[in-house]
Amino acid sequence: MTATWRISASSAAPGWLGMPPLGGDDGDWVATSTEALRATFGERWSADLDRAVPALLQAGLDRREADDLLSWQLWPVALPVFSIVRARVVDSAALPDFHAAGAAVQPIESSTLGPGVQVTAHVRLPDADAAAAFAVLVFDDGDAAFALSIDPTVAEVADLSAPALLDLVDRARLERPDGSAFRARPPAGLVADGAGWDLGGVR
Repeated sequence: MTATWRISASSAAPGWLGMPPLGGDDGDWVATSTEALRATFGERWSADLDRAVPALLQAGLDRREADDLLSWQLWPVALPVFSIVRARVVDSAALPDFHAAGAAVQPIESSTLGPGVQVTAHVRLPDADAAAAFAVLVFDDGDAAFALSIDPTVAEVADLSAPALLDLVDRARLERPDGSAFRARPPAGLVADGAGWDLGGVR
């Protein structure tokens, strides 16, 4: 489905590094992104980061998946931490039951995509002691659903990434294969959760 859908997305928040598609020029992207981060970090840059940042950028590239419509590394602050953000289009019937999976579900509104749901949950990361979390913003028109997600990551990094994610989803525009604009319908029978954590403020 993703091959014929088109997305345009921008954010006023800093730190977004759009990753090239699989099979792209990874080496050039790592070099260019390293220089961009060096400029962003400014006086916080160090000789250690000369070695660490290219390795981290490549590690992020290694997490790309063929189903991604677009994917980004989001470096929310001038520190060597980032989250993976993915944009995907899936069949509406393929959406899971988020409540049954133990996630917190809240309504959300995008000025460009329409009404949707914000799904958040705490998770466990393999070989990690720190608290972890993920977030998915889902917009569904009954036939197809657009999902913008932060991969499971350390909760503090997800929290730092949240404002940029919310800014992006309020500017994203999605075009169907026939050229028409995607617009979500109000979620049917939504039961909002009071528990969980607020996107942008881990609870």
